[in-house]
Amino acid sequence: MKIALVCEQVDRRRGGAETSTAEMAQALAALGLDVTQVVSGAVRAVNINEGGVRVVECDVGRGTKFKQTKSFIEQADRFCRAERFDVIHAVTPCFACNVYQPRGGTYQETITRTVARAGGLWARTAKSIGRRFNRRQRFLLSIERAMLCDPSPPRVAAVSEYVRKQITAAFPRFPQDRLRVVFNGVDIRPQSDTRRAKSRATLRRELGLEPHQPLILFVAHNFKLKGLRELIRATALLPHGVEPAPTLVVVGRDKPESFMRLARRLGVEQRTHFAGAVNDLKEYYAAADLLAHPTWYDPCSRVVLEALGCGLPVVTTRFNGAAEVVEDGRGGVVIDSPRDVVDLAAALRRGLDEKLRDACRAAAGKLREQLSMKRHARELAAFYQAIVADEREFRR
Repeated sequence: MKIALVCEQVDRRRGGAETSTAEMAQALAALGLDVTQVVSGAVRAVNINEGGVRVVECDVGRGTKFKQTKSFIEQADRFCRAERFDVIHAVTPCFACNVYQPRGGTYQETITRTVARAGGLWARTAKSIGRRFNRRQRFLLSIERAMLCDPSPPRVAAVSEYVRKQITAAFPRFPQDRLRVVFNGVDIRPQSDTRRAKSRATLRRELGLEPHQPLILFVAHNFKLKGLRELIRATALLPHGVEPAPTLVVVGRDKPESFMRLARRLGVEQRTHFAGAVNDLKEYYAAADLLAHPTWYDPCSRVVLEALGCGLPVVTTRFNGAAEVVEDGRGGVVIDSPRDVVDLAAALRRGLDEKLRDACRAAAGKLREQLSMKRHARELAAFYQAIVADEREFRR
C-alpha cells in the first residue's frame, strides 16, 4: 500500500507534532507500507530520511511564511495526485488527502485557546485582533474548513477524544462515520532500574539537590502556552505540606528571561533551574518526582505520554488530550484550568505524594504498550485498509 504523509515542517528538534510525524512514518514503514513523506524544502527535514521512509522536499522558494506555506500546499497537492497514492494522509491540510490528521488540533481551537491565555478582556481582544492579521494561520484555517465542509470530506484520524470533540463542535455536519480516534503514540524506551538510579543521582548532584528533595520537571518549547508562568506562581505557594521545598527544573528552547524575573520576584529563584534544550529527556525523567504540564492547550502532549511510560506522575489540565490517560490517583492529577494557581499548587502537592509515585511506576509497563507509536501505527494501518476497501467498493 502506497502512503503519502504530507507535513510541511518535520524536524525532531522542534518536538511535538513534528517529532510524532517522523516517528509515525517510520512505524508505518516498519509494518511494510510504502511510505513517502512530503515536506517543505524551506525547513530542512532533520532525522527523518531513515527507517525505509522516502522523503520528497517541495521547493517553496523564499518569501514570507504565508507564501511558503501556500506554495508547499499547492505543490504537495499536485505531487500527491500525480503519484496516485492509495492513501494521502495530511497533517498539514491538503485538498488531495483522503485522511486528515490534525496533530495540532483544529486551527480554530488553536486560536481560541491561545487567545484564552491572555489575562484580561483588553488583552484577549488585542490578541484576537492580532490573530486575524496572521495570514498563514487564516489561510490554513480556510483550507481546513473547505476540506471538512466538503460534501465528500476526507476521513479524520483524531489523536485524542479532545480533538474529536473539536471537530464535532466546529463542524457539526461532519459525518461521524468518517471520524475516528486513533490515540496518539510515542516511542518510549525507559532506562533500566540500574541506569535510572545512576541517572537520578548524577543529575541531582549536578543540580545541587539532596537525594530526597522533590524535583518538579517542566518540558516545553512554548513556555507561555504550556503554563510555565502559572507553574512558577504555584511553586511559590509550596512547600505548604511539602518538605523540603521542591525544585522546579525547566527544559526547553524558549527564552527564559521574563520567567527568571518572575521567579526572582516571587522568591523562588534559587529553586528554579533553566536547563535549556535537551536532546534526551530520559535522565530528567529519572531524576524527577513529578512532571508538571499545566498547559493552556495541547491536542495530546507527547511529554505527558513519555513521562507516564517512564513511571513518572503527571499534573496537567483538561485542555490536554493526553489527560484522557492520566488516571486520578494512579497516573497523576488533572485540573480544570492553569489560571487557578491555588488549585495547581494543591495538585502539585498531591502529585508529589510517594504513594502516587509508586502507583505510577507499577502501571508504567502496561501503559507503554497502550501509548506506543507501534500501536498507533497499527491502528492507522487498519484505518487505511478500511478506507481503501470502501473506495474500491464505491468505484464498482
